[in-house]
Amino acid sequence: MKMFDTIAAIATPLGSGGVAIIRVSGADSEKVSQNVVKTKSGKKLTELESHKLTLSDIHKAGDESASVDQALVSVMRAPHSYTGETVVEINCHGGYFAAGLILNELLSCGARLAEAGEFTRRAFINGKTDMTGAEAAMDIIDSTSGLGLGNAANVLNGALAEKINDIRQDIMEITSHISAAVDYPDEVDPLTDEEVLEKLNLISSKISELIDSFETGRILRDGIHTVIVGKPNVGKSSLLNALSRSDRAIVTDIPGTTRDTIEEYINIKGASLRLLDTAGIRAEVSDEVEQIGIDRAMENIKIADLCLFVIDSNSKLEPEDEKIAKALKGKTTIVILNKTDKSAEITPIELKNRFGFETDDIVETSTPKDKTPAGIEKLEERIAEKFALGTIKSGEVYVSNTRQRDSLVKARESVDLALNGVGMPFDLLYVDLEDALSALGEITGATVQEEIIDQVFSRFCVGK
Repeated sequence: MKMFDTIAAIATPLGSGGVAIIRVSGADSEKVSQNVVKTKSGKKLTELESHKLTLSDIHKAGDESASVDQALVSVMRAPHSYTGETVVEINCHGGYFAAGLILNELLSCGARLAEAGEFTRRAFINGKTDMTGAEAAMDIIDSTSGLGLGNAANVLNGALAEKINDIRQDIMEITSHISAAVDYPDEVDPLTDEEVLEKLNLISSKISELIDSFETGRILRDGIHTVIVGKPNVGKSSLLNALSRSDRAIVTDIPGTTRDTIEEYINIKGASLRLLDTAGIRAEVSDEVEQIGIDRAMENIKIADLCLFVIDSNSKLEPEDEKIAKALKGKTTIVILNKTDKSAEITPIELKNRFGFETDDIVETSTPKDKTPAGIEKLEERIAEKFALGTIKSGEVYVSNTRQRDSLVKARESVDLALNGVGMPFDLLYVDLEDALSALGEITGATVQEEIIDQVFSRFCVGK
């Protein structure tokens, strides 16, 4: 990848809309863009005031009579831009064709089509953001909930980097003291074992606190992966519709109506639930398509954060219920005792005695086709309690991706090795603490390797 040429890309989604933005970044961004931009004032792009929108005509390269669109154009000169380079942004009318045509004209004038995440990668290289900020920018784009958006915004504003840098500073204070005591033994007293133990235990505790925040951070970012399972015709699709307040899934009295996984996002207390309605699980299946749906349901159980086990309270428990209950062993599960608006054959006590579910994890609901559902609010409250959603504070920062978590684990392991080595020569501790500094630096990008950078920015869209 060339890092100092001029790149261009459409920064907004393709499709009909009010505005589309074409972004150009690099030393020649003004020169390249001038080939397709004619300002209403007659000024060259190099003469425009930085960070100010200017009404302009957009035309084909080298032919001012071949008008393409009318747009607002801004120049943001280095280093005061997103990438740290001079950036030109063309805000044209949104549409399937106009933005693409303007981009192609810019490419014909010497710009190169940006690679995925290349604008943000240049921002990282030019010191405009660190790795936590870059990843947070993508998390904001992908956010599906208010709490997830808030956490990503906190990280983007430097809250996580600040915590990481504080821990690195604590470690560097120890390593610098060790070095000074070795180099200047007559002037600097070495730390005592007790002092080192106290400092390292505090550092390990700070790292552990961030590691422990990962599950919450992951849920805030990705949502709670929730699978709805049960026998055919117990009301799984009706439950999905009731939770999403929509007619997302087809509901009939015919068993086996749902054959493929249906996905929907809902929000509970600011967090996102990724709801998956699955095919009804039964023992005897002659339809190959339905069997594939059942297999997918069983696979989704394995990877789910939360399982909603729906049981028809009007029907006796069957071997299929036993099969599903066994598959849910060890999973976070809420049992939905559905259709309780009719005469019940099953009670929560029976479910507890038969399958071992706690009564607190059994919620009675009814989801009649033409009436208002009941028990949905109680179910949402139980989900919120399960994941402590009411305790999540909007001002806190949570580690939200595996890369960050893994680096923290490596750092803690190195600190713990240093802890176990207290009492030995301090220069041996120095090696472990240097490893901890390196692992923490991977999170912010201070010591990150090229392949990690490639991995991070590969998940970005082209225009970001």
